[in-house]
Amino acid sequence: MNKKRNKTKIIIIVVAVFLVLAAVIGYVIIKDLKQEDILRDEVAVLSKKDITKASYDTPIKTNGDYAVVEKTIKEYLDDYSTTLKSVLEILEDEQLTNLLSANNYKNDGPDFVKSKEYLAKTKSSFNEKLEKLTKMTSEKEIMKKIEKKNLNDYYVDLYEELMLRGVADSDFKESQVQLQTASEKINNLLDTQTQVIELLISSKGTWSVDGEKIVFQNTDTLNKYNELISGLSK
Repeated sequence: MNKKRNKTKIIIIVVAVFLVLAAVIGYVIIKDLKQEDILRDEVAVLSKKDITKASYDTPIKTNGDYAVVEKTIKEYLDDYSTTLKSVLEILEDEQLTNLLSANNYKNDGPDFVKSKEYLAKTKSSFNEKLEKLTKMTSEKEIMKKIEKKNLNDYYVDLYEELMLRGVADSDFKESQVQLQTASEKINNLLDTQTQVIELLISSKGTWSVDGEKIVFQNTDTLNKYNELISGLSK
């Protein structure tokens, strides 16, 4: 009789433990699914932002390994956005827009030491950033960021889905069009301005500044100058 009672007690205890474990596991699964939903909702918000203007350095809303995925996505997008904005802002640089002005001709001519240094640095910086942005759109580079975090495959796959087939796919494709336009426009501008400055240096003594105009003594130099200036509007 006692054996039966002991056996019954053991069965009850085992069932109770099982029920507790099932409840705990169920709670963990539900909590885990909720975290993924929060992450997906947050990424959906990120995907609606304008990557040329927005900041992605926003509070982390998930926990645990989901937070690692969220933080990695936001850091990557913010780095890309910051670099992209610095590239596009070159076109609004006051020094660049005033480089071929009568005022700069008077202040930096006829040897244009500061102008040449500025143009060389700007071109180098622009193309380095452009190369970085192009590299950052590659699948290999995107995945390298999460692979350093030592997460299990589930979270790596989730990151891949959200980045490569989600926010990065749409934002990066859109920005690539802008980058291509900016690349052609800015490199043409910098190259042409460099040619103008080199022309003025090589012909110093044959031109002067009169008010807001530059006056040439040589017709060939004048024609070459006008040809280069007209090329800036193309």
